[in-house]
Amino acid sequence: MASSLRHPLSALAWLLLGTVYLPLLPAFGLLIPPVFSADSWRALAADPQLPQALIATLVSTLIAAAGALMLALAVVAALWPGSRWRRLCNHLPWLLAIPHVAFAVSVLLVFAEGGALYRVCTICSPVMDRYGIGLGLSLAVKESAFVMWAIYASLPEKELAQKVTILRSLGYGRWQALRWLILPAIAPALGAVMLAVIAWSLSVVDVALILGPGNPPTLAVLAWQWLTQGDSVQQAKGMLVCAILLVLLELIAIAVFTGWRRWRRTIPAVSGERPTPRPLVMGQACGVLLPLAGLASIAVLVLVAGNASVTRETAGLSLTLGLLSAGIALGMILLWLEWGPQRGAFWVWLPLALPALPLVAGQYRLALMLQLDGQFIAVLWGHLLWVLPWMLLVMQPAWRRLDPRLILTARTLGWGSLKIFWLIKCPQMIRPALTAFAVGFSVSVAQYLPTLWLGSGRFTTLTTDAVALSSGGSSAVLAAQALWQLLLPMLVFAACIVLSRLIGRFRHGLR
Repeated sequence: MASSLRHPLSALAWLLLGTVYLPLLPAFGLLIPPVFSADSWRALAADPQLPQALIATLVSTLIAAAGALMLALAVVAALWPGSRWRRLCNHLPWLLAIPHVAFAVSVLLVFAEGGALYRVCTICSPVMDRYGIGLGLSLAVKESAFVMWAIYASLPEKELAQKVTILRSLGYGRWQALRWLILPAIAPALGAVMLAVIAWSLSVVDVALILGPGNPPTLAVLAWQWLTQGDSVQQAKGMLVCAILLVLLELIAIAVFTGWRRWRRTIPAVSGERPTPRPLVMGQACGVLLPLAGLASIAVLVLVAGNASVTRETAGLSLTLGLLSAGIALGMILLWLEWGPQRGAFWVWLPLALPALPLVAGQYRLALMLQLDGQFIAVLWGHLLWVLPWMLLVMQPAWRRLDPRLILTARTLGWGSLKIFWLIKCPQMIRPALTAFAVGFSVSVAQYLPTLWLGSGRFTTLTTDAVALSSGGSSAVLAAQALWQLLLPMLVFAACIVLSRLIGRFRHGLR
């Protein structure tokens, strides 16, 4: 039975993922003609917005990536291992469920001119932020939760905790344990996570539109403005900016990797010095303040929204797209994990490691060729390119931890691949699948560019409305849009947690 199912189901898995990842090809194809056009480069170099946009992009990206990493490592050094670390990790899904746009809207409503802080303290008027410092700080706080979640998933808990205990019993401090033991153990996973954080920070459009800088904006916003124009010269400039974002990503990744290699050489040189133990106030404070940042975001949106509400059509469309995209991606991932390649398919992570603008441009080009632009199926297909890899990131580690002894026992009893998959593997994947479903729903609700471009402006979701209202309009309506954009993922997370616990009552192995 295994041989009869292997090839058809493998072909089906490749076909389904190929359909979702097909825009990768035209995305790179669109970049090639402008790169080899001297006229396009001259037009881009003549634009006066480019230097300031480049500086703002680099400043905001470096602040976001370095800040998120420092906050996460400070919390790990102060709280891991221990009960406070476990309690914090139990609350991380709720912080991850807050979409970036909702968090950015709450920051805007508090710190912008005319916001809550300005009304309380009139002399606290915000200064002109031409370098994207506020954007970088907001992204750092939001992305630190994702970095901590990735560290939590990659830490070899039992083995490493014992080594840390031994090191600390010899008089070494928590920062030394972080440098000599924890960082080398999580370096591969942490490197991939930071690459995704840097790529997303470089190409973020919706949050940059909300928090600024305004004129000139960041490179991603500048490219988005040019790509949406009908002029071929402006579109070529937009694609060149996308190529520049790719080059910046590579340069930052090379610089970080080189710095890591040089810094790692100092790790074996243990001097034997044991510093006086001091309380890690920064890490402990971050462990308390990060969850409070999520609660403060919710409180601000609730207070400002008041009696304002959103339309049923907008909330219903966001809910429908999130449920459908997460459900479809879940089935595709299970098929891919079982009958797809075991290794070598690095391209499935490209949407997380590449700027989003060229990928959306590739999606839009395919939609135009197939005459699907402006249709619901195109928007749903566009969401899957980001929902699927994020869900795979959650499910793949759990899939690899499946006990091979159960599978071997089933095979000795004559069970086929399909029966083993359905009766042994799927029940053990219920909790990771529910968590991945909630993450995929949250990613779908947060999608801005695929919804706007592939829907040709015909489909309004909570995210597109929140970004549109951030440039002007009623603060109460803006807060209501962001609040519902936040509440929907939280309700799905809560439903998945309740469902997981209910299932665990009836299955002893899932308790």
